[in-house]
Amino acid sequence: MNKENKNEVVVQSNNSLAELKNSHELCGLLLKTPHYAKMGQEGIFAIVETAKSLNIDPRQALGGGLYFVRGKVEMSARMMNALIRSKKHSITRDKRSDDTICILHGRRADNDDCWTESFSLDEAKKAGLYRASGPWATFTRDMLFARALSRLARQLFPDIVGNCYVEGEISLDPNIKDTSEIVTELQDQRTDKEVKALMDIFKKVPEYRQEIEEFLNKKNIEEFANIPKEMYEKVLKNAKLKAKELAEEKA
Repeated sequence: MNKENKNEVVVQSNNSLAELKNSHELCGLLLKTPHYAKMGQEGIFAIVETAKSLNIDPRQALGGGLYFVRGKVEMSARMMNALIRSKKHSITRDKRSDDTICILHGRRADNDDCWTESFSLDEAKKAGLYRASGPWATFTRDMLFARALSRLARQLFPDIVGNCYVEGEISLDPNIKDTSEIVTELQDQRTDKEVKALMDIFKKVPEYRQEIEEFLNKKNIEEFANIPKEMYEKVLKNAKLKAKELAEEKA
């Protein structure tokens, strides 16, 4: 790599770091307002960075264009539709579409590639999305359009929508887990060192170990490594106290 290319890499790296710093500062400012405080720092940051990657004005994204749901980013159907059309691509709703199905035809402006996708009410019901008193019942056509649009965008316009889901695709789908909860759960695992410390002290108080195991079983915690940190610290403290008392009795 020559000197000029190295300098270019350094400049790009510095620019990226500066952008991240600006995003963090923006998050800090927005968190001071009640409206954005509800999104949380993680949500605001994810929305801002996703907006930048898709060349969306962060203000429009934070104003309802993008949502942070279960650790993922959703995009409003209106914004997804607008972004696709802003690049001169076309989306046509098939005349056969009604309250039971939405069929969309897409065509790219740059190479004339075409694709057709659909989403039906039957699919929504089979997936457990439909609720008699929910948005699928109240705004059926809008919901069908949004899901059909998401399918079409993934196949024909991935460069436009990135990894975004369409609004309601995550929040209304019981089959999609919250990745933020999964990350938190994994981060709360006890280390091998912590587990060993507990096992060593349990050797001195086997009856207390049995008592704790029975308690954990009731809480559906199958391994000591899965004990929440606060609980772990209490159990370890109590085990040490019991071991000390037992040792004093034998002395």
